[in-house]
Amino acid sequence: MQEASASPSASPPPDKPSLEKPRARAFPADRCGDCHSMLHAEWKTSAHARARHAPLYVAMRDQSKNPVCEVCHAPLAGLTAPAERAVDEGVTCEACHAIRDVGEDAAEPRYTFDLEGNRKFGPYCDAKDNYFHKVGCAPAFRDARVCGGCHAFSMPLADGKSLPIITEFTEWRASSFAVSGTACQECHMPAEMTYAATGTERKVRVAHHGFMGEKGELVRKALGIVASATDHAGKIALSVVLKNEGAGHAVPSGVAGRQVVVRVQALDEKGQMQAREERMLGRVLVDEAGREVPFYLARAEKSDNRIAPGEARTLAFELDAPQPGSLVIEVAWRSASPAISEALGVPAEERSMGKIEIPFGGKRSGKGREHLPKTVVVRP
Repeated sequence: MQEASASPSASPPPDKPSLEKPRARAFPADRCGDCHSMLHAEWKTSAHARARHAPLYVAMRDQSKNPVCEVCHAPLAGLTAPAERAVDEGVTCEACHAIRDVGEDAAEPRYTFDLEGNRKFGPYCDAKDNYFHKVGCAPAFRDARVCGGCHAFSMPLADGKSLPIITEFTEWRASSFAVSGTACQECHMPAEMTYAATGTERKVRVAHHGFMGEKGELVRKALGIVASATDHAGKIALSVVLKNEGAGHAVPSGVAGRQVVVRVQALDEKGQMQAREERMLGRVLVDEAGREVPFYLARAEKSDNRIAPGEARTLAFELDAPQPGSLVIEVAWRSASPAISEALGVPAEERSMGKIEIPFGGKRSGKGREHLPKTVVVRP
């Protein structure tokens, strides 16, 4: 078996090399899809499938010139022959289902891989070997630790301290989700009763392999939104409350620089802009000069106004909109801040987390506005 540290910042023990014996083959995902077609189709839509080729990652890897990034983004690169097609598939089927066990050395989970016996591991302990591969039982697949190896990463600094970069597993461990035993998989891999593979005789609870829920809906399920608009001395006073109701980690999660963007527009009845405001929530890492930079250039955390599990955040706006029309409140997840996106030369991706429209009347002396006050609630 092969043992490897899951943390890019760590190196294997000197008396135990990370690669004992290269495996002859690593099967590509489409070969697994011959029998596991549904799971393969779900995986193809996931961030795991894009882990080695996502433009933001490629730019960060190339600019940082740090090969240890591949430990998590291309796990097979250090475990099997580099010419294998599966190596280039990022966090592919073999990269997860070769995990035999997960242990913890202090706060750092470590993976033990078995890539030599053509045995695929999973949470089922009564599955039978088949013509193509053997089947192994690994109860760790139901444990959040199997995710924690790559979803918690701190970068060592020159002064001997470390700077947290990816914090979602650490946040989960401190949350009520961990206390109640709600593992990452219960949200990110919701299960349904179906056949695990072509030709199997019975249905089992099979986890969704898109890792963001069906059709990626976890982004939309993270936050509850309450928008309340009133007339205030001729202007529109707007309160937007965001509550982290659906995530066991801070929102937004992942590498520092991701953002939740709250855009508020006051449009007239023809759709023309009267007023606009925008706020960002996220974690900002900076260099010695205090400039926001990609994590590998960072030396300190400047700010963190993300929303912790169960926490609510209130944002207040005041808009001057003399003509009748409507307020449009949009909440979006953004893959990188404008500063990070510019530094890497890669445009940021955005996904909607919710949208609210509130109609309002024009200014009326001493009477307030028609349709206001009004409150709209969007549940995750």
